[in-house]
Amino acid sequence: MGAGYALVAVGFSIIYSTTRTFHFAHGATYAIAAYGYYAVVVMAGLNPAIGVIVSCALATGFGVAVDAFIYRPMRRTKASFLTLFAASFGILIVVTNGLTLIFGNKFYSIDSPLSQGIEFGPSIIVSTAAILQIVVALALTAGLIVVINRTRLGTFLKAMHDSNELVEVYGFNSRRYASSAFFIGSLFVVPAAIMGTYIGGITPGTATMITLVAIASTIIGGIGSVAGAALGGFILGISENVGIWHLSSSWKPAISFGVLLLFLLLRPAGLVGDKVRRA
Repeated sequence: MGAGYALVAVGFSIIYSTTRTFHFAHGATYAIAAYGYYAVVVMAGLNPAIGVIVSCALATGFGVAVDAFIYRPMRRTKASFLTLFAASFGILIVVTNGLTLIFGNKFYSIDSPLSQGIEFGPSIIVSTAAILQIVVALALTAGLIVVINRTRLGTFLKAMHDSNELVEVYGFNSRRYASSAFFIGSLFVVPAAIMGTYIGGITPGTATMITLVAIASTIIGGIGSVAGAALGGFILGISENVGIWHLSSSWKPAISFGVLLLFLLLRPAGLVGDKVRRA
């Protein structure tokens, strides 16, 4: 669970830190990727590899299109943070209702060898999908950190984090790098969405929950830090599941935001962020 949260949080973090857009519709990307994969693999009966390709295309296409046709024109007119947030929230609602019209409110999951558990010891059973999700989360996060610190693209993404205007002053196209951020951020959602259909299933309401988790994980880890966002996702996932060990699963949201509240009180800048000086 923590690995899935980490992937979604890293995607949200790279988008927000680069473009300063509070992409509340990030959960919609997750839902589109999950339902796209389910439609191809279960409904159409095609090879899972085709499902992965379709899921990647839908998620990245949606993310880049939202930036190009909604956020970018609004940023061009110097729209306020609240205006962008309202637009993003509206996109999430529209996508959620659209998926409900197409697929209904039913719970969907995929039963396959990936969902079957592997016994590691007494009372310790982990599914193949869960193990795969952990490996993918760690590998992709490490890869993105290398890209940010060692490549030309990463240099410009870090520059945009400091100042979009400065990038434009030096004659570079910040719009192109903003699109790259949305592409990367949306792509990170795909493995979490696919594995999520095997591990926990999908409903249209999952989109909102995933958005809130991404925001909470990013704040806990430290806004602007890829490694921090991933760490925040793991902390939330572990906290939720340890918490419901003796409590009902309905306590999951309360546990997540209880952890977030503690960090806001004790470490407002997040685990990787700088400490906030108190007056």
